[in-house]
Amino acid sequence: MTRRYDAMVVGSGPNGLAAAIALAQAGCRVLVREGAPTIGGGTRTAELTLPGFRHDVCSTSHPLGVGSPFFSTLPLGDHGLEWIHAPAPLAHPFDDGTAAVLERSVRATAAGLGVDGPAYRRLIAPLVRDWPILVQGLLRPLAVPRHPLALARFGLLGLRSAKGLAEGHFHDPAARALFAGMAAHAVLPLDQPITAAFGLVLMLASHAVGMPVARGGSQAIADALGS
Repeated sequence: MTRRYDAMVVGSGPNGLAAAIALAQAGCRVLVREGAPTIGGGTRTAELTLPGFRHDVCSTSHPLGVGSPFFSTLPLGDHGLEWIHAPAPLAHPFDDGTAAVLERSVRATAAGLGVDGPAYRRLIAPLVRDWPILVQGLLRPLAVPRHPLALARFGLLGLRSAKGLAEGHFHDPAARALFAGMAAHAVLPLDQPITAAFGLVLMLASHAVGMPVARGGSQAIADALGS
């Protein structure tokens, strides 16, 4: 550190920018260093094909952006960030032209899953009700949990493999594929332990807060944080 700064953050992805803001709020003089031409890390948007056509370089939809407890304390809307929600957060298409659709409503989603609808409600509805508790516990630094029972209920499911959880609760391909598509964000084989947690977090967030995109591309998130 030099005399000019109390802290230095290397990398200007959303986590780095959030850390810089938190340090600045605590009264620190903060320097953010970024090696790329633009800030943003995984939340960057660029003209990758033709002039005027902007594409997200990495992440596109952001349930944990709109649902972030820390982001919700920041006036990001005053700095240009606008979330856009589709009528349905997501769908998993199949080769025959059908799709398993995740609606904001757990009941509406279950109604489209046929024989697995009741099992979907039993699995997901209690966790969605606990979402405000879960998101605080899952995204905070490691500490003694404030709501141990709610986190334990989630943990017993999340420790499983995505394959094991899907096959243990669902019978038809639609519900299994819908969950597998969410759990694939773990970027791990779906028969590995803890991959169920990735699917559950994204599925719960999609019901609780949606899966929005930022108007103008993901770069708008980084730009608002930088501003």
